[in-house]
Amino acid sequence: MVNFLIRIILITILIVAVISLIKVYAPFYENDYKRIVDKGEIIVGTRTGPQTYYEIKNEKTGYTFDVTKELSKFFNLNIKFITFDNSTLALQKLNNREIDLLADVGIVDNVDLIYSHIQSDYYLVFNSRYTRKNPDKENISKNTIDIIDSPMIKNILDKYFGKNIIEYNIIDDKNIDEIVQLLIENKTKYTVLSSDELMFYQGYFPEVSIAFKIANDVKFHWALPNDSSRHLSDELSIFFTDMLKKNKLKYIKQKNLNANTKYSFVGSKNFINDLANIFPLYEFYFKSYSKKYDHDWRLLASIGYQESRWNKNAVSYTGVKGIMMLTKNTSLDMEISDRTNPKESIYGGAKYLRKMLDKVPDQINNEDKIWYAIAAYNIGHGHVIDAIEMAKKENIIITDWKSLKPYLLRLSQSRYYKKTKYGYARGWETVKYVQNIRQYYDILVFLDSQDDVMNNKETDNKIPSTL
Repeated sequence: MVNFLIRIILITILIVAVISLIKVYAPFYENDYKRIVDKGEIIVGTRTGPQTYYEIKNEKTGYTFDVTKELSKFFNLNIKFITFDNSTLALQKLNNREIDLLADVGIVDNVDLIYSHIQSDYYLVFNSRYTRKNPDKENISKNTIDIIDSPMIKNILDKYFGKNIIEYNIIDDKNIDEIVQLLIENKTKYTVLSSDELMFYQGYFPEVSIAFKIANDVKFHWALPNDSSRHLSDELSIFFTDMLKKNKLKYIKQKNLNANTKYSFVGSKNFINDLANIFPLYEFYFKSYSKKYDHDWRLLASIGYQESRWNKNAVSYTGVKGIMMLTKNTSLDMEISDRTNPKESIYGGAKYLRKMLDKVPDQINNEDKIWYAIAAYNIGHGHVIDAIEMAKKENIIITDWKSLKPYLLRLSQSRYYKKTKYGYARGWETVKYVQNIRQYYDILVFLDSQDDVMNNKETDNKIPSTL
């Protein structure tokens, strides 16, 4: 009996080894690694989102983006990114070899999977502004859960709730930004976010709240065609081993997934406290460089506060640094050598704002040009022009800030941004960014006017709504 079992085990091992060899050498399994190396470029399909791939301050970033950039260096290849909302289309493009791999898209069937060494908890979330009572499963069953087109998330919901208890709507033409925006606008009651996405969106929208934790430590994967030979997957395993040995994955995770930056308005009390205790350290620079580049110093100071809370050592998860949070490329363009030096940072910020202001189209009224420039400071001039061009295609001539906002919001919506020159951008973030700066500016104008009153100068001392 023992000999029989040993023979069965040996035969099983032999069969597995033979199958593995066949997949490596058989002609009907394609050597995708050789194909990719021969063309000199790897094409990566991924999703748009805070955990994967997005653009801020004209810089592409995201965990998946950074890891795949390292992959291109490891393979010594150029890299191209294509974003998908529709998982069926993504799988089709993969199997047709129109893309070479799918990175963290959530496809789990009919592909070869490579663990990408990231995992996350998942939550069902709701908007506490409109749903006051913490929902229970009975309440959830009376509503529809809107989710991105991710088979992985579908499986998570099925496992947690059971297939027949809840109704969910798979939206295959929207990214996670768009679905969260639906939640914020009360156009959907529930959606699903990873722990990293939840932390990110709560920084902008504190009303995004947890209903249930629905999964623990869910692993993310890269997907290869299921008829691919072992060559590419073996090379990817070598790549991830190298990344782990050199602690590069740990660094990329810390950079992208452990940030806890808050983007909501801090409140007038906190702002005034920082105005009294921090601002005097940099007041001279704000006023001097505002004068040099013809800005209102109160506006430049408000931008600095929104960017860093006037923290000279501030470093964003995207790599921007200093009080004015300048990118490396912007620093080079503005000819400054140390972004963390307060004097250089404020000088660079004032100079860059002037550059953005000089680029504002003539059609914008003079009063609102500054808000266009500040939007460009945050999102990039190209994306602002994309928004203006979208309006133009609808026979709307943008002349003021208010009329631009709806088109900025479209920059994160798939059906719009895929038709623009500069592509995806978080326009909703820019709208909040400008709104916060206007609030800080109102406070500074009011407080400055009170100083004028004390000096017996005529002024408008109307208290701003912010206070």
